[in-house]
Amino acid sequence: MLFLAGTMVAVAGAAHAAARAPDTRAKALKIGVYDVTRARGQGAPVREIVRGLAKRGWQVESFVDLHLITLLQYDIVYLSDMHRPGNSPKDGPRNIAAYLAAGGSVLQTWHHHILSRISIGVRRVYGKRSMKVVPGHPAVAGITDFKAAFRDHIIEKVGSQGTVVIRNGDGQPVAVVGTIGKGKVVSTGLSLDLPRVNPVELKLTEAFFRWLAPDVPRQERMRVLSGPELMVFPETTTAPAGLPTAFRLVTGPVEPGQTVEMRLDGRSLTPRPVAPGSILRQADFRLTAPPGRDSEAGHELTVKLGNTVLKKELKLRGLFAPPPPEERRGVWLHVGKDRRPAVVMPELRKLGINMAVLRIAGGTAAFYGSKVQPDVQDPMAAEGGDWLAAAVKYAHANGIELHAYVNNCVVEGRTSPASLRRLRAQGRLQEGPDGQPIDWFCPSQPENVEAITRPMVEIAANYDVDGVQYDFIRYPNRQGCYCAKCRALFEKESGAPVKSWPADVLEGGPRAAAYVEFRCERISAIVRHVSAAVRRANPKVKISAAVFRDWPDCRENVGQDWVRWCREGWLDFVCPMTYTLDPVLYESLVESHRAAVPPGFPIVEGIGIASSSGTMEDPAQVALHVILARKAGAAGFCGFCYKPRATRRLLAPLRAWFDASAGPAQQ
Repeated sequence: MLFLAGTMVAVAGAAHAAARAPDTRAKALKIGVYDVTRARGQGAPVREIVRGLAKRGWQVESFVDLHLITLLQYDIVYLSDMHRPGNSPKDGPRNIAAYLAAGGSVLQTWHHHILSRISIGVRRVYGKRSMKVVPGHPAVAGITDFKAAFRDHIIEKVGSQGTVVIRNGDGQPVAVVGTIGKGKVVSTGLSLDLPRVNPVELKLTEAFFRWLAPDVPRQERMRVLSGPELMVFPETTTAPAGLPTAFRLVTGPVEPGQTVEMRLDGRSLTPRPVAPGSILRQADFRLTAPPGRDSEAGHELTVKLGNTVLKKELKLRGLFAPPPPEERRGVWLHVGKDRRPAVVMPELRKLGINMAVLRIAGGTAAFYGSKVQPDVQDPMAAEGGDWLAAAVKYAHANGIELHAYVNNCVVEGRTSPASLRRLRAQGRLQEGPDGQPIDWFCPSQPENVEAITRPMVEIAANYDVDGVQYDFIRYPNRQGCYCAKCRALFEKESGAPVKSWPADVLEGGPRAAAYVEFRCERISAIVRHVSAAVRRANPKVKISAAVFRDWPDCRENVGQDWVRWCREGWLDFVCPMTYTLDPVLYESLVESHRAAVPPGFPIVEGIGIASSSGTMEDPAQVALHVILARKAGAAGFCGFCYKPRATRRLLAPLRAWFDASAGPAQQ
């Protein structure tokens, strides 16, 4: 459901093969990529980075904590898109500094906020792909000027120990290198999201790694440890009452032949198999908070390494919340051959789901038998069927509400090439401040408002759906829209011409605040118009919207004033896309949503079970988010998005839990 402003450039396998493979010395490096999503933090998944590096011949693995003993295993620590580090220790930045002082190396990319002595990312810029290499430093040896794979990047604030090695076309720093103690650092606002970068960026990544190769041997770096250590991940966590939660114990360094004993609350733990040459010993275990109530308890870990005894306490906070009456338990899902309604709807019923929110149209496309959308892409059309009709039939047969959702303003990726060319030729799409086209409907144009209205009304009028839902009912970001029609309408509504367009209405300009309100009004006007038309067509249909989680920042960022839509009665319920694997952040967000909307207004909180924020791996993660949503007064939850195997794996173990915690309306 989220729009990624950095559009990825596909790279053919032949181009990958053409890029230079790691040399012999580089292949000996051990690279650790911090997986912020598995650590339940906020940032992009790193699976593709790990796979891409492994395919290129690097020794690479992911890790999920920032303890010093973990960092010291690696020659290079790769930190990518670190918005929030998750369940890592609070002294994680200090551990990274100690790791560097001992001679380790760090590559941090995209969003990064530590190691300011070298540089930190400070501002995201769009539409600037031209990159200029500053010659003379070995970190960029052999690299020539290039165009970045992504349309956006982060510019750097250079620290006292940083040296700029790449600038963008405007001369702003994009990659900075330097040393801290005996260690080396590369900080760059480029994503380097392997394998989806261009061949030059592949070569750049490998050049960075070659320069980052530590000058201090790994065993010598280990001497920074004062002695054996014991850690547990996570040390303190919150879990759903009555469901087991996973933990991992790690201890070391372990000397050759040294005996290791591990205990939890006095009982023995079984260690994981040991890799050859490993200096660490690990054990996985689970703890369960008491069912049916909130709780908090401590548990003691004891490790004996030879004659050394180490102890640590972990804390488990259990949370419980009964469901609200008639709780909506939903998933967003897409049309696909592996998701045919006759199969999916019975499966959802078995998983305890009672609401399916189905993407069925977007731009000029329809995945049903539409009479108003020019690009019908219904997989059932060839056999004389209609996907939406079938979805309604099988949903209702299995006691599931069917809500059809439409990608309203976005055009790219949902519209045929011919329709896209036509819309561009008609001048109906957005423009960025640089005059470049953005393939979204310009909301200032009445013909676009009607184009957005038609499929919503058609669905409500002609299908027995329980609801219709807005999605992508917004601008893509702060870059749209600055076309001549938006300028004319803004000047008309504000009663004053704009002297310098678009500079005066951009962030920091004298009329920026007024343009924020103008953008919000454009989107709100669409919702007001469409909701009125839908209610005339079918008063029984429930109207909802999938909205950005970051209220009120989404007003400025994407023109989405969704709290107003709730207040004005244009929606029957709202679905914030609260996608994060970080339960602390989730708790804060769902509480802010409840405080923002009118008292009692129904909120169906989104849960990112498989989203751009990462994929949940443990059913307890889903259950915890459900409980946090319930505690905040939500009327239900909706998981994004349904994927057959992953959804079954996450939700099947929760069916009994759903039933056990259900109120009279659900039993």
